[in-house]
Amino acid sequence: MIGKEVVARRKRAGLTQRELARLINVKPNTMSQYENGVRKIPLDVLANVAKVLKCSVMDLAYEEMGIAAAPETERLITDGRPAEPKEGELMFADPLDNEIVALLKDLDKIAKEKVITYMRDQKVITGYYRAVRERG
Repeated sequence: MIGKEVVARRKRAGLTQRELARLINVKPNTMSQYENGVRKIPLDVLANVAKVLKCSVMDLAYEEMGIAAAPETERLITDGRPAEPKEGELMFADPLDNEIVALLKDLDKIAKEKVITYMRDQKVITGYYRAVRERG
């Protein structure tokens, strides 16, 4: 459901429902209806939501489009090994990275959210220590 994906990404972005509503120029009640699936999100509004949340419309609507996982974490796996890349698809230099991406595909939504949150936190911490090192 698009609304659930919007909620998850909104929370990761540190926005309240009211703040997101203001940023996309809709009433807070309307935003609540979008997130709870009471009201369908028009495509132009969905595009605005994606822009504010720094993702694509596909990232928000992958379930409705019949895609098994969000495009950013999708990866096929066979016999315990990552599948060969399709034409134009990138493979990581480190095979462990390919395996990690493949394993992410098999996680449920809650586990994916936890992994992504952890990874974002690590990125922030790494940036902080890099800045400290550059100053010192």
